[in-house]
This record gives sequence, C-alpha cells and structure tokens, in this order.
Amino acid sequence: MTTETSQDEVRQIIEGFNPRKAPGPHGITSDIVRLVFKSIPKSVTSIYNECLKGGHFPKEWKIAKIIPIIRPGKEDSLDPSKYRLISLLNIEGKVL
Repeated sequence: MTTETSQDEVRQIIEGFNPRKAPGPHGITSDIVRLVFKSIPKSVTSIYNECLKGGHFPKEWKIAKIIPIIRPGKEDSLDPSKYRLISLLNIEGKVL
C-alpha cells in the first residue's frame, strides 16, 4: 500500500528549488512550476501521486541538456577529458 504525497510536501519541494538555477531543455524554470502549483495545487499534486502510484516516470522528464565546460588549465588541450559535463534536468523530474 502506497501513501500519497500531500500538497504541502509537493509545495515544500517546489519552493526548495533555487530560482537562479538554469532551466532544463524545455526551458521551464522553478518559478514557472511554482506559479503553476500556486494556481492548481490539487492538480499538480495529483499528477505526481499518479506517477508514484503507477511507478511511471514520464520520458519527457528524463531528458537532460548536456553542457560541456572546459576544465581550468586545459583550454588548449585536444584531450576530450578536458571537458566536465553538466546535466540540466527538467524541473518536473526533479520534483518527482
């Protein structure tokens, strides 16, 4: 038997995200998710509970934007290891 996540728990998770962080590939920021939640908290909570109940993680929420960052001191190197990869995940998936 699974317990449902409360609106307050979802709100706390959403409000815990730093609004200055870069959005994922869809361009949806934590501020947008926060505004949507404030407008329709029951619906947003229901979506997350249905995902948890069915063990479903939407494919669209798994997509990440990969940003290669050159490591300091390796700017002139041809070695692929000079890059450090940053994954920008969708905020919806982070909430789940």
